[in-house]
Amino acid sequence: MFDDPSKKLTYYEYAAGVLVCCWPIMRQAVAEEWADVDTADKRDWMAGALVDYICSAKDVDPWDIEELILQILQDEFNVGSVEDDSPYILAQDLHRIWQATLEDNFDPIRDIHERLGKPMVEKQERENNKTSKPSESGVPELVEGEPSMQEDVAEPAQKESKAPTVDDDGFTVVQRKR
Repeated sequence: MFDDPSKKLTYYEYAAGVLVCCWPIMRQAVAEEWADVDTADKRDWMAGALVDYICSAKDVDPWDIEELILQILQDEFNVGSVEDDSPYILAQDLHRIWQATLEDNFDPIRDIHERLGKPMVEKQERENNKTSKPSESGVPELVEGEPSMQEDVAEPAQKESKAPTVDDDGFTVVQRKR
């Protein structure tokens, strides 16, 4: 699996989608519907937009990718600021994996599949067997208790309060759990 160089873009799209799905900020955004009821669709769109940007831009670096991530968060998810460095970490991961993919090195994609993608798919299959209702978006949802992209980042659904923090300008503020 993940060893056909002619499918490198497809492999990269998969890895980027899994990383965006597993990103704690995006998990929280989907759980709390920051972008209204179609948050999961916007998450999937965001992953595609990031892939398109990274694959089409020449000399793209993680800072450029982070800037796009923050812009999408602000425009589509009403997030005014992010108080941790997770957007940059996500950008670095996306950049590193794309660079490896260009060299036909699919080991990072295999790793993402084993650590994050496979558990997501297996969990979705178990839930589908229970409900016999397929996922609307076609992308398996990551549920609580599964591994995340960053183990030390707080769980997206805080137990004390599910309401997002809103700053003076009306934007949702993303905070690291302390």
